[in-house]
Amino acid sequence: MSYGMPKVVVIGAGSSSFGPAMLFDLMSNAYPSGGTLSLADIDPSALSLMEAVAHKMRATLNVDIRIEAAVDRTEVLSGADAVLIAAEQDRLGRWRLDWEIPLRFGIKHTLGENRGPAGLSHTLRTAPLVLDVCRDVERISPGATVIILTNPEDRLAYAASKFTGLDVIGCCDGLWDFKQNHVGKLLGLPGDRVYVEGAGINHAVWVTTLRDRKTGQDLYPALVEAARKTGWQPLGLHLYETYGLWPHENDEHYGEYIHYAHEYVGCQGYNFERRIAYVEKWRQRLKGLVDGSYEEERFIAEVRELAQGVFGDNPPSNIIAGVFLGRPTFLPNANIRNDGRIPGLPDEMIVEVPAVATPSGVHGIRTQRLPRGIMSFLYREGTIQMLAAEAAVEGSRAKALEALDLDPQVPSPAVAEELLDAFLDAHRDLIPVPLWHGLKGLPSPA
Repeated sequence: MSYGMPKVVVIGAGSSSFGPAMLFDLMSNAYPSGGTLSLADIDPSALSLMEAVAHKMRATLNVDIRIEAAVDRTEVLSGADAVLIAAEQDRLGRWRLDWEIPLRFGIKHTLGENRGPAGLSHTLRTAPLVLDVCRDVERISPGATVIILTNPEDRLAYAASKFTGLDVIGCCDGLWDFKQNHVGKLLGLPGDRVYVEGAGINHAVWVTTLRDRKTGQDLYPALVEAARKTGWQPLGLHLYETYGLWPHENDEHYGEYIHYAHEYVGCQGYNFERRIAYVEKWRQRLKGLVDGSYEEERFIAEVRELAQGVFGDNPPSNIIAGVFLGRPTFLPNANIRNDGRIPGLPDEMIVEVPAVATPSGVHGIRTQRLPRGIMSFLYREGTIQMLAAEAAVEGSRAKALEALDLDPQVPSPAVAEELLDAFLDAHRDLIPVPLWHGLKGLPSPA
């Protein structure tokens, strides 16, 4: 690879909503002159549609790149510089089960995606998939940088970091969402005016600096005052008043960590029907673009807005620009190994901190030591992060139960056992067999 000609492979490229935003970001920012964009997805029809969209987008944007696609990812991994993983099996259907199962035990999740018992289930079925991809990358293109966008992002990044020798970064849009759709709207500022520094764990990053990028004004007092007056983010306000810092991105996301979040936040869960309708809307646009019934310029304008809304000021192309295009780039947030960046936390834990992407790699910025209560919270959640990921990769029932036992949302060891068995029964086709040992109605593994 030479500067300006990277080969980027997107695993899980067939998504009708996320895929177009990703393609637009990469074509707009990662391919100044030449290079290859490789698309992989196990769904042949979704992949074929996205490949056709990529060709249309390349022509409209006038980008000089080679496009290739394959159902078998190993066919396109050779020579990869960066591999973006945005893959999951039956995302919404399995997520809905993870939301519903804990309710049987009186456990109220705000989202049921990344933390709590539902987060363990999500990890158990997703980490093996992501690690299989990473092992193929390590075998075929061991020098590639892996960028993970699938949730639970920090747990998957930990699994890939621990069990392979790859350079792994988790790229999350949560900070941009916090700046644009939460703080920005509350204070009447565009997201790119809001400057944030923070440190923590994915979806629970504690804001240490909050300023107006244009004027330099400290926005923390205005945030707190507006929250008290309007009732905005009541859980966030409580955490700020208790620990001295506000977490991002919103009550629903960091509420997944908090066992009493339901006292502050409605726990209706994710709006699956709205998401299904949204995905279908984009699928019809993609089909229209390919068959010529949807005007290309209109589509590009819409997908540009989509990419800005999804990624904001920290798109995946920032990493590629810094590492592979010789354009050192500040990353407002990156999920990487701690290695002392947050003093007092385990080195191997995946933390979210500001970073810089350079030709020598992605380098996290060392942060100040956080308040004692927050450090205790992060240490606990980092331990659960590592146990959950190791349980998924190793098929360890003991580690899965230990992760549940440490989780404040689980009321007893007996409930932990029943929860784990319920998750295994619901997702037995995606979860390693050794975890099934002791599950009623299933044979013990040989």
